Amino acid sequence: MKRQTTIPAVIAAAALLLSACGGNSDAESNTSTSAGAVSVDDCSDPSGAAAPITDKLTVGWSGPTSGPLADAVGNVIEGMRARFEVENAAGGVGGVKLDVVVKDDAFSPERAKANVGEFIQKDKVDVLGTFGAGQLNAIADDQTTACVPLLFAQAGMPEFRVIEDFPWTTEYLPDPGVEMEVVVESLKKKYPSGAKVALATNQTESGQGIANGFKSAIEGTNFEIAAEEALTDPKTAASTLKASGAEVLVLAGVTTDCLAITQAIGRVGWKPDTVIQPSNCVDGATLYAPAGDAADGQQVMVWLKDPNNALYKDDAAVRDYLAGAAAHGADSPTNSYTVNGWAIGDLLVDNFTRASESSDGLSRASIMSAARTQDYHPPMFIDGIKFTMTADHALGILAFQPFEWNAATQAFEKQGDVIDISGRYEN
Repeated sequence: MKRQTTIPAVIAAAALLLSACGGNSDAESNTSTSAGAVSVDDCSDPSGAAAPITDKLTVGWSGPTSGPLADAVGNVIEGMRARFEVENAAGGVGGVKLDVVVKDDAFSPERAKANVGEFIQKDKVDVLGTFGAGQLNAIADDQTTACVPLLFAQAGMPEFRVIEDFPWTTEYLPDPGVEMEVVVESLKKKYPSGAKVALATNQTESGQGIANGFKSAIEGTNFEIAAEEALTDPKTAASTLKASGAEVLVLAGVTTDCLAITQAIGRVGWKPDTVIQPSNCVDGATLYAPAGDAADGQQVMVWLKDPNNALYKDDAAVRDYLAGAAAHGADSPTNSYTVNGWAIGDLLVDNFTRASESSDGLSRASIMSAARTQDYHPPMFIDGIKFTMTADHALGILAFQPFEWNAATQAFEKQGDVIDISGRYEN
């Protein structure tokens, strides 16, 4: 299969079909899947891809349930399971019950590939999921050939948004180029004349994607990269970047880097004027609070409501989420990764429901068609932010709410309004 390895963050001519989000409504969604109908002609088993799904729909996730990411991944799965159980308690999707099964890949692309092989050949799952760009890269070809939808992968690499190359794949995490465009828009407000930036980069595909997205976003601006260091040793990186004299530190990293870089800059006595964490670094209790004053004022772009934040104490969607999660086995409902899993579950349920209600009925092909035309505001997304796909362009999340960590109150504080750059991708 043809691979496209170098493309813009998203296609500049993307046709974005936006409709107004009505507050906390959870029913804003396309009702037809025909516009995004996928072909089964090239599938290894065309009849299987179009076969009706009855009784039970199984989602198979390959993820690191062992190792340093295990807690975060476990909470994501916990949130997804709870959302599925809410749906099952209401009768399922058109009478079809939902299930999620997980195989440990220890964050190894090779093990993820083997897991997905088992999911497809042995377990006969209906939908797949995974954590990590390297894992997605390892499994996408096999999954595409088998025509098993891989939906809302925990990755945001631009190449997997090329629908002609990956017609059976979608990503949940924002395109790093889009996120970094929003970051730069936020920085412009504080530094209208530009600033020097230090870039701390994880050498994984995910980290490189964020770094490249930031470099593209500052083209034509007065922001310049004064230094860039690999995060192989956070303390060494912090010392080197401190010497650059940069006012701004941008972390191009994964979840395990968030706290590590903050502790490192604290140890070397560096307090950059602005620290930007990537949107995967959003859990205050585990990634900011342990760093004490070193984390004070750090900024992150957010799209999910935080049940711990006083901003949402009277939010109807948050109350419904907390009640549903607690009633269906979520041990850590206020954890941001549990919220993340619930939101993914909600996005999946929306696709399954629309597929079930389509003229084709519920099948792998109709689920993928629904995913290609999703235009939906999950209740746990911040108001004004939604997940948008069109038949031709995999857009995803195009708006963020800036937040800043307050070490004294141990909470995130909203910084201005939602920054929405969707207009850049309209015809």
